[in-house]
Amino acid sequence: MITRFVAIAVAALALSGCGDATEAPKIETKRYIVVSAIDCADNTGIEFEQCVKLLQAAVVQHDTAAATYPKIEACEKTEGENRCERAGEKSYRARVTAFQITVGAKTSAVPLYAPATDKAGLRTASNEEILPDAENYVFTQSANDAGHFYFKEDPRAKK
Repeated sequence: MITRFVAIAVAALALSGCGDATEAPKIETKRYIVVSAIDCADNTGIEFEQCVKLLQAAVVQHDTAAATYPKIEACEKTEGENRCERAGEKSYRARVTAFQITVGAKTSAVPLYAPATDKAGLRTASNEEILPDAENYVFTQSANDAGHFYFKEDPRAKK
């Protein structure tokens, strides 16, 4: 009886390597930078209702995970002038400037903030810079404008 069970188990293991060895097709991942649900729907191919849900989830992430400061001055010292919002009666946090939409095997969105430096672009909550000319991101026109809003000198201006 045990010999029969072992033989069946060995045969099953041997056969498990047989069959179609083709890999599952790779799903292309695209990253978009948008400023609103309308901007998302107009530029990503995602339906408006799904864009709304994605951005709502990103706002919840912002509400629960963004660093807070006890005073506006402390927030602006870290985040930059005019880059903070009230988060509660006695707290402040960085203001959301745009959203990164990732379309792929799993579609998701995360909040983006003004850069901590004077560079044009945006940053994630973990301070990863996303510049408007980054090859692996598609900035909508509105997001490109948002990425330049806090920039002190217009990089597009000719000197």
